[in-house]
Amino acid sequence: MKLKHNKRRNTAFLFEALVKELARASLQENESKKKNIVSILKTFFGKGSVLAEELNLYRTIYETKSVENSAAEKIITEVKRVYSGLNQGEIYRSQTQLINKVNKTLTPNVFTNFVPNYRTIASISQIFNKKISIKDKVLLETQLVKHMISKKRLQKKNELQIKNSVLRAFAKQYNTAYDNMYTEQKELLSKFISSFMDNGLELKIFLNEEIGRLKNETKSLLNDDNVSSDPEMKTKIDNVLKILNGFKGQHINESVLKQIIKIQELIRENQKQ
Repeated sequence: MKLKHNKRRNTAFLFEALVKELARASLQENESKKKNIVSILKTFFGKGSVLAEELNLYRTIYETKSVENSAAEKIITEVKRVYSGLNQGEIYRSQTQLINKVNKTLTPNVFTNFVPNYRTIASISQIFNKKISIKDKVLLETQLVKHMISKKRLQKKNELQIKNSVLRAFAKQYNTAYDNMYTEQKELLSKFISSFMDNGLELKIFLNEEIGRLKNETKSLLNDDNVSSDPEMKTKIDNVLKILNGFKGQHINESVLKQIIKIQELIRENQKQ
């Protein structure tokens, strides 16, 4: 079944393509480009935006796995019902603004990025399309149901894996220490725990800004007279900078998280002095 599909009008594709571009910018250590992409993601996919609402509906389908046939069908029916209530004019205008922003501040090549689940998100886009025939919609929905009832593929060995038991234990630890933490530590922990539900987008955006802030704060400590006159302290500060620089491209697991929290505390304590 071959149906025309405009990927630039597919909100899920736009999001995934930008995330790919963000990963590329991170590997290239292109800080200005990273900052620009993060700004675009926050502007167009931030909480409460119409594209974020639409993206969540796409995700409800393409992130669902290992459910019963009847459950998959009900999910698709409910997603279509909610989608029909979205403001299509607002979606179109936001997509147009996003496309123009990418063309002007990044490159149109962003739209050529390979998106692994492209076929699935293209099918979802088609079931939202009023111009598609009933027959084609039914066939597409049947394919999507098969996708949703299939078993989850095993992740590659080098992918981040955190079992539910680890998450529960960490959440318990997080709740116990929460009241004594600084605002930035609370926000980091909150986004880390919620990252298991949103693929870590908000966590990545937050960390991109927070690590940059911590670097600047750490560098400023080197200009302090007490630090510059203390070789041991200067060495410790230099080591902190090395740790922060080493976070680039790393999966954010519990070990990395604890390191960032310690650095946040170090910066706060030095600011008090």
